[in-house]
Amino acid sequence: MKPLRPSPFRTPLVVVLIFVLALLALYPGASLRAQSAPERPTTPAVDGEVVDLVLKGKQLEITYKNIGSVATEIIGELQVRDAEGNVVDAVPFVEGKRIGAGKTEKYRVNMPALPAGKYVLFALVRFGGPALAAAQADLEIQQELRR
Repeated sequence: MKPLRPSPFRTPLVVVLIFVLALLALYPGASLRAQSAPERPTTPAVDGEVVDLVLKGKQLEITYKNIGSVATEIIGELQVRDAEGNVVDAVPFVEGKRIGAGKTEKYRVNMPALPAGKYVLFALVRFGGPALAAAQADLEIQQELRR
């Protein structure tokens, strides 16, 4: 009996089979190393709002909140308007105060002396955005009672 000689195609076939198995074993690992798309830089949001106006005695408390994603410097003014919409008094309540993103600040302003009548109070805040933050409240001052 003659010894069997290995087929000349057997060795290359085994090498190709091992190569294919190695590729299949590496394929799932390749997806784990895939890079995600680069993040786009986000534009910082500049935004704010006047949250509340509360009359406390002879002072008005104004609550402002920075609802943007960056700190901003604000300038605030209280305007008092009569029934026809004319500004009868304006009182600044903050100038150049830096407010951090997400922070809330309260400011108090003395109410100007006003004669009896109906008024609209406007708290206006410039925060560096494309618009103003504002809130309004109606105010009625009645004649003083005599004792």
